[in-house]
Amino acid sequence: MTKMNSHHDEKRASRALRGYIEGYYGRMLTWDDRGAILDHLKSLGMGAYLYAPKEDICHRYAWRQDYDDDWVNNFQSFCNTARDGDIAVIAGIAPGLDYDFSDINNGEDWDHLLRKCQVMLDGGAQQIALLLDDIQPDFKEKSGRFSHEGDAHAALANALNTALADHMDSPIILTPRLYADEVMGHDLMASGADDETYWPRLAASLDEEIRLLVCGRYVVSHDTRLDETAMARAGMNKERAIIWDNLYAHDYCPRRLFLGRWQGRPQDQDILLNPTGLVETDKLLLSFMDAGMNTGMDAGAAENAWRAALAKHDVPEAFHVIAPFFDLPPDPEGENAEPDLKPEEMLAALDVLLWQWKSALQREWYPFLMGLRQDILLKTEAMNRLRQQKSLPPLLWPNESDDDV
Repeated sequence: MTKMNSHHDEKRASRALRGYIEGYYGRMLTWDDRGAILDHLKSLGMGAYLYAPKEDICHRYAWRQDYDDDWVNNFQSFCNTARDGDIAVIAGIAPGLDYDFSDINNGEDWDHLLRKCQVMLDGGAQQIALLLDDIQPDFKEKSGRFSHEGDAHAALANALNTALADHMDSPIILTPRLYADEVMGHDLMASGADDETYWPRLAASLDEEIRLLVCGRYVVSHDTRLDETAMARAGMNKERAIIWDNLYAHDYCPRRLFLGRWQGRPQDQDILLNPTGLVETDKLLLSFMDAGMNTGMDAGAAENAWRAALAKHDVPEAFHVIAPFFDLPPDPEGENAEPDLKPEEMLAALDVLLWQWKSALQREWYPFLMGLRQDILLKTEAMNRLRQQKSLPPLLWPNESDDDV
């Protein structure tokens, strides 16, 4: 890896790993967008970019499919830019949907996997991430010679790490199927998989140098400490973990946008942020992460740093009137009180944000700001039936007719 720029040496050496994950559903950045994210990471002294877009067909759904020459050339340029900014590119591949485990390191699937990884490493990636998340627990249908999924996933990761060892700056990273305790025994995954033994079997076989990319207790965790998680109970050192942080992700609820303070994360924990795919918004969210790193758990200092980050990105003061409605997702272990509704003040603030504030960031936020305005009008019964029918999907149309004006 190249030597860090001198003005970033002290800052980066004193902090844990921080960076960006392009790993959400529903959006995929352009190469220009990725360059903008790299520039912002460099300005913040953050050191990693994980390329793992769910909408890249060659990454996940059709992972056996080769990247074309245009992609390879763009990826190489992207990696060169990242390296110039002392940012490590971690290239992800997600074969778990249908990998054939009948022979871990022999056969067509192994050849496809190895070739794809080699293309990304030749293009300038410094590390490979093997992503086995968000797959059905149907291992018995593709188990091959393995009787347990944890054994198979460890064996595949070990084999890949060994095969690529001479071509990477660091060992591979693995995202296991049970990347958060929340998904263990989930109704959508209730098909006979033995989730309780997955982590112990994975831990027993996985090479110690391979790190784990996990979310913690919940897919969207307010507290990312790993004590008492399945990973910790399996005897794995939590320092092996890199947190896949979904605090701001909204691909599971695309009508919402989360812009609260980045908090509840230990300062010495390695964390990569998986945000929204809205490039200007994501730059702001990375600034929130940077602010949270520098202020720690001091609530007052964190509040001031969060406000300073908003101001630096030219967000008007009017935003703070409606900010409680753009706060963090519900805390699975918190009370999650509904914010106070102040219709007149909020509508006045929204008039500023919708009609007077003009910027690339405002254009990304426009659907969410307008959505909040409509929600206020609905909540206060200030929207007539025709407006409701124009604003709402048919399933939510009111049943009773009103006097339309």
